[in-house]
Amino acid sequence: MIRLLLATILCVLSCDSDSLDSREVKQWKDDLQVYEDKLSHRHIDIFHSVPAKDFRQQLRGLRERLPSMSRSQVIVELMRITRTINDGHTSVPLWNQPLKKFPLSFKVIQSQIYVTGATEDQAELLGARLVSIGDHTSSDVIQALGHVVPFVENPYSTRANTGYYLNRAEVLFGLGFIDSPDRAEFVFEAKEQTVKTSLISNQSYQFTQNLNFRDTASIELVEKVSDNVWFGSALGGRAIYFKFRRYPSMSEMESLADELLAFINDNQSNSLIIDLRENYGGDFFIGLKLAQYLVLADSIDWKSGVYVLIDNETFSAAMSNAAQYMQILNAKLVGEPTGAKPSGYQDMGQFTLPNSNLVVTYSKRLYHFKEGINDALYPDMTIPISIDDYINGQDRPLNWILAELKEN
Repeated sequence: MIRLLLATILCVLSCDSDSLDSREVKQWKDDLQVYEDKLSHRHIDIFHSVPAKDFRQQLRGLRERLPSMSRSQVIVELMRITRTINDGHTSVPLWNQPLKKFPLSFKVIQSQIYVTGATEDQAELLGARLVSIGDHTSSDVIQALGHVVPFVENPYSTRANTGYYLNRAEVLFGLGFIDSPDRAEFVFEAKEQTVKTSLISNQSYQFTQNLNFRDTASIELVEKVSDNVWFGSALGGRAIYFKFRRYPSMSEMESLADELLAFINDNQSNSLIIDLRENYGGDFFIGLKLAQYLVLADSIDWKSGVYVLIDNETFSAAMSNAAQYMQILNAKLVGEPTGAKPSGYQDMGQFTLPNSNLVVTYSKRLYHFKEGINDALYPDMTIPISIDDYINGQDRPLNWILAELKEN
C-alpha cells in the first residue's frame, strides 16, 4: 500500500500524462483567446495560406478537447496549428519553457537521424544513427515532427529544425512517441551494431561532446567580434574568409568591416569567402553594412572571386543577405539550399501568453529578394554535408572553394 502511494505521488510530481484540471482548462482557454486576438491583429497577413474559417475551426476544436489533454499535448497541438499559417517567422518556439532534454543532440542528414552532440556519459553514441524511439521508427519521428517544429519555410528548414527539437522530451511525449517525458527507450545503429538504451531526460544537460564538420585550421585569424563573427586570411592573404554565423550590432559590424577593408587594401586580396552557414538571421541591414564597405575594395576579383557559403540553417536575414550578395557582390553560392524562401514573410515580432508563458512569434513584413524561385535559395555549386564529414571534421564546401581559388 505504501509503495503504491509513493508511486502515485511520484507520477503526479514527474509525469505529464495527467489531463488538465478545470483551472488549467480555464487558463488555456484564456491563453488561446489571447493567441487568436493578438496574432490576428499583429500579423501582416495571417490568412495568406490558411482560410480564416479553417484556422478558427482548429482553435475551436482544441478548446473543446482541452479537458482530455495534457499540457504537452496542448503545446504540440498549438505548434501544429501555428504551422498551418505557413510562414517561418510565425511559430511557437518553446522559448522560456522549462523543458527537459534527452542527453543527446541530433541532425537529420540525408533523411537519416544521427547523434552529433552528447553529454560526457553518452559520448560513445556520437555518430550513431537513430533507428527508433520506443516502437516508432526514425522515419515516423521525422514525419511527425516535421508538422510541428517552428521556423519552417521549406523542406530544408524542416529537416534542420526537426533535428534540433528531436531531443525535447515534452514534444516527443505530446506527439505520443514516448509514454513519459521523464524516460524513453532509444535504439541506435553504431559501428554496425544495434545499441538499445534507456535515456533519462533532464533540464540541465550540457552537450560537451560534439561532432563538427567545420574546419578553419587553414584560415589565419585577423580580427574578431566573437567566435561567430570574425575574419581571417587564407592563401597567403590572397583570400579573405569572413565567418558570419550570427549578427553583431551595427556598430560592431561597421568597426569590423572597416578593419576588413583596410586589410584587403594592404594585402591586395583578390578573393572573398563569406560564410553564412548556421546563421538563423537577425537584421539584414547589418549585413548590407558589410557589403557597403566591401564594394570599396578594388583589388577583389568582382567577376569571379566572391563566394558565399549557405546551408539549410541559413534563414531569415541570412538568406536575405545571401540573395543581396549575389546582386551587390556578384557572389557565387556554395553549399546546400537555404532554409528560407527568397520571397516571403519576415521581420519577426513576438508576444507571450499570460498563463502558459509560451512565446508566440509572427511576421510583420513581406519581402521579395529574388523573383522566380519559390521555396529556397539554391547554391550554384551544391556540396551536401554527410555524417562522415561530421565524424572526420571535414569542411568540404569550404575546402572546395579554397582548392578552386588555389587552382586559379
